[in-house]
Amino acid sequence: MTIESMKKTKFSQRTYAEWQQAAEQALKGKPLEGLKTPTIEGLTLEPLYTKEMLDSLGNALPLQVAAVQNSKTKPGWLVAQEVDAISAKDFLAKIKEDLARGNEMIVYTSFQKMDWTDSELEELAGLITKYPLYFKVTQEDQEILRVFDFVGNEQMENVQGVIFSEEPVHVPRNVRTALIDLLPVHNSGGTIVHELGIALSMLAEEMETGNFTEKADRLWFRFAVDTQFFQEIAKLRAFRVLWTAFCSAYGQPAKAVPIFTETSVRSYSKLDQYVNLLRAGNATFSAVLGGADAHTVHPHDFLTKPEPVSRRIARNVQLVIKEEAHVSHVADTAAGSYFIETLTKEYVDAAWNYFLEIEEAGGYIEAMKSGWLTDDIQAKWMEREGEIASRKASLIGTNIYANPQEPVKDAEIDYSHIEYATAKRLATPFEKLRTRSKETLLKTAVLHLGPLKDVKRQSDFIVGYLAVGGIEPLLSPELATADSINSFLSEQEIDYAVLCGTKEKLAEVIPGLAAKAAIDVAGKYPQEQLSEWKQFGVRGSIYNGKPLTDKLEQILSLGKKAF
Repeated sequence: MTIESMKKTKFSQRTYAEWQQAAEQALKGKPLEGLKTPTIEGLTLEPLYTKEMLDSLGNALPLQVAAVQNSKTKPGWLVAQEVDAISAKDFLAKIKEDLARGNEMIVYTSFQKMDWTDSELEELAGLITKYPLYFKVTQEDQEILRVFDFVGNEQMENVQGVIFSEEPVHVPRNVRTALIDLLPVHNSGGTIVHELGIALSMLAEEMETGNFTEKADRLWFRFAVDTQFFQEIAKLRAFRVLWTAFCSAYGQPAKAVPIFTETSVRSYSKLDQYVNLLRAGNATFSAVLGGADAHTVHPHDFLTKPEPVSRRIARNVQLVIKEEAHVSHVADTAAGSYFIETLTKEYVDAAWNYFLEIEEAGGYIEAMKSGWLTDDIQAKWMEREGEIASRKASLIGTNIYANPQEPVKDAEIDYSHIEYATAKRLATPFEKLRTRSKETLLKTAVLHLGPLKDVKRQSDFIVGYLAVGGIEPLLSPELATADSINSFLSEQEIDYAVLCGTKEKLAEVIPGLAAKAAIDVAGKYPQEQLSEWKQFGVRGSIYNGKPLTDKLEQILSLGKKAF
């Protein structure tokens, strides 16, 4: 086929009904509803989005696209990687190196209090007139803000950026200081609807007094971005639509506002830490496609002590996206996507309704004081934990495909910002299990009650299940009788074992068990059957969907302390 003939080739038009018919045939009798994905916010993700679905948005669509694009000043985003320094001199040296290697903001975080000399502040002043600043300072670490005293009047217009400060600060007019911070909501377990609805409520309280326009000029917003790729894109776009609607409710035009994002630590794990790189890349791509103005990638070893090389890799995550994907040249990359536009509208509607609920409860502060908002967020967090525990959701290297031989790093986050040290993480229960397994003497086994080819599927599942808790079982040869099972358990001094075999084989050998070891069976069996087997020492069963953490806790409790 020539290029010319390819250009003339046209694909036949297909309807949604035809796709539905083909899908039903492929599913071989399974319901089409099974292809729909419910989100934790109560939305439903369709298996296929069509132009008709997009057209159903009507006049809301052009308004939505305009709101997203008009509230962002320009295409692209700023690479805003943190610098870990022990002194002002060290910070200046490192930030210069980072700026030369792709960093685009001067990011200062109060890891520890630093003393600044006038000459050091003067050097920093020269930098902030050339690069935007992003200062995160604590109450005890305000000295760096004297840097503005060293900026000449003629250069003051060049100073721009944002400051996150625990205390009110007086800064140049191009530096924004009124932060609407959604990171605490996210880190406490909030959903996308929580974040967006609370953002509006916080805005309403911020705008109650003072001049709306002046306050809008000082506003900036901070979001964490998780690994739900399309949903996080829609979240940031939805916020810009909600910002426009909020301003309209106040009778004000919507000004462009900066959104600063960072990779969420919710899905980060101390186990198999390099998987955090994949999570960071996923979240970062969502952030920039969603329209972030500046973004920070937390290093893959962020939960322990980041090394210089890991910080460099984190910075390069953004640089690779800029270089390879070219998304920094487009104001709204996701505009027109059937899926993302529809999802954006759904989040807008859900978040606005949730905002109204918060206002009916007295506003953000009152809703927090009453405990209603905290309880609502906690309920969704517990739902997330349940999905991870039952493997309805996966954390690679943590609750699935775990490596039990991997050393567990005990070091905690050493950052002074409590927002990270107290952030809820899905991997935390599994990290505790793995730590406990290293402190426990427990001999376990997977018993094959048939040829390996017949029980391998069960055996592999059980090995993977136990690996999540750091447990490495001994794999038995084929054990055809109860006597051979009893002998194996006794000779190997096994504390805990899982029987893998058919229902018929289990029924044959279980009545003859006489070992001291705690025993489970592989597979899901009726409670009546398990009750019958209990008299022979069978405690329960392990099957796909059985919550991991409680069961692994029970198994580890059978062992003895190693020291």
